Amino acid sequence: HGRSAAAAFQARDLQTAKTEIENTKNALAEANQTYQSVRPFMAIPVLGAYLKDGDRVFTAGTQGVEVAELVVRAIEPYAELMGFTGAISSDPALATAEDRIIFVAETVEKLAPEMDNISAKLKQVDEAISQIDENRYPKTINGMNVRENITQAKATVSGLASSLSNFQPIVKLLPDLLGNPDPRKYLLLFQNDAELRATGGFLTAYATLTITKGKKEPGISEDIYTLDNGFKKKVPAPDPIKKYLPLVYNWNLRDMNLSPDFKVSMDTFTTYMRESSVAPEYDAIIAIDTEVPVRILKVLGPIGVSGYGGKFSAENDPRCDCPQVIYELENIITKPTYEIREGRKSILGPLMNSMLANMMGSPKAKWAEFFNIFTESIEQKHLLMYFKDENKQLAAEALGAAGRLTTYTEGDYLHINDSNFAGAKSNLFVESEVTQEISLNEDGSATKKLTLTYKNPRKGDNCNLEAGQLCLNGLLRSWTRIYVPKGSVLKGGKGFEADMGSSDDLGYTVLDGFFTLAPQSVKKLEVEYTIPAGTIKGDDYKMLIQNQPGTDPVKHTITVSGTKAKVVTVDSDQEITITR
Repeated sequence: HGRSAAAAFQARDLQTAKTEIENTKNALAEANQTYQSVRPFMAIPVLGAYLKDGDRVFTAGTQGVEVAELVVRAIEPYAELMGFTGAISSDPALATAEDRIIFVAETVEKLAPEMDNISAKLKQVDEAISQIDENRYPKTINGMNVRENITQAKATVSGLASSLSNFQPIVKLLPDLLGNPDPRKYLLLFQNDAELRATGGFLTAYATLTITKGKKEPGISEDIYTLDNGFKKKVPAPDPIKKYLPLVYNWNLRDMNLSPDFKVSMDTFTTYMRESSVAPEYDAIIAIDTEVPVRILKVLGPIGVSGYGGKFSAENDPRCDCPQVIYELENIITKPTYEIREGRKSILGPLMNSMLANMMGSPKAKWAEFFNIFTESIEQKHLLMYFKDENKQLAAEALGAAGRLTTYTEGDYLHINDSNFAGAKSNLFVESEVTQEISLNEDGSATKKLTLTYKNPRKGDNCNLEAGQLCLNGLLRSWTRIYVPKGSVLKGGKGFEADMGSSDDLGYTVLDGFFTLAPQSVKKLEVEYTIPAGTIKGDDYKMLIQNQPGTDPVKHTITVSGTKAKVVTVDSDQEITITR
């Protein structure tokens, strides 16, 4: 029944979920009553400890059902907007998606007390299940993983409790973010992930949007070079840009997302942007890459954009073997031309406005898909947020929407960050894969060998500027940084164009190098290093892998001291646990 309730939630079927929650509650009570027959044996040494664990599971399960009931009650007024079927119809006056967003802006503050109750209950569930010591159980029984399943269950419950606590601030701030009571101005940044940079892509264009009590009002839409042309200050470029980006000696606004931490990059960007004569006003920045419009257009189908002719869609375009909207964006934005095309990179605003208008007019059946696009884009870092207000910024960070490199002290850490410096739009075609070979030592240190494989299977384009053709696939020029636990020592690197370097940044040790990758070729990079004593704690090997914004999922094959290789696909931040 519990699985059926979870599946119903996944399928956005509210009535079935409610029915199965009630069934779960009844079945759990019946099973618990039967379990009480063993209570006299809890006084027996050793056996009693295991029976008490069972008691804890029933306690956690009962409270978990109460959490599910509270969740249903909390979301029911907004269930229709979230795309749930079987939801109680709200006011008939709320006929459009925009009407419902206005309704959210005006009422969602009432949700905060419910969230507090849910959070308190989840903490009780966490406390009950955290008392179970998985190390007292065998690794397997009859081929079934026992210890690992208990560990994962505890981590899941703990993660849910933590996630909900993190989500609470954003709920309390949601009315303000939707412009209630005061209007809020947003600066939309387009990061072109086909030309990958540290925070997700080359800063290509920007637009502004004002929201007042849930109602949107489009503002300006401009080329990023408009901002740079208004920025007259000569700021010497950081060494990596002078070293790897040809003929660039001053630091332009468009190149200031150099830190892999989005907040750090935006702190720099906004500080200098204020000195541009055309700097827009804003309360917050929302950055998106090409994946966001592609996902929206997969739901909407082809749409028109005023002033740009034709249709934009997510259908495959044989000219690039990529979504048509990406090809058209690149054709508008980057194709060399002898004509003066004013604001050719200012398509971001009109495209977003057209998509928003079509989303608002979509039938209810599609709202769940849009809701999923929003949440998954945040989780996978295709959509990032930055706020002027410190409280709102902290709320975005708690939600995991701020693109931060987080501090991790539970074990190993890995973040691989690539910046395309004058390598065309090659990241549109490049595929990557990571192999990690880890040898652990008794003192909690380890020796690691990383093999990074980059592959570009597509034929190159004519990138001669005089040819005037659209240059998408050319020679990739990538500055690669590998963030590892602080105190790690580089032992060697192969496959890079020059010797690797080592430095400290954002609380981590950074191993960096530069390589090139031609179309229709493969490049293997090998990096060996040691991580310091005390990094690995306990019997299990734990590691946090943080993905880079703007990237496709990457397969990691991980082997720890001869254990069976574990294969994971990383498309968001993931904590990996390997039981030895």
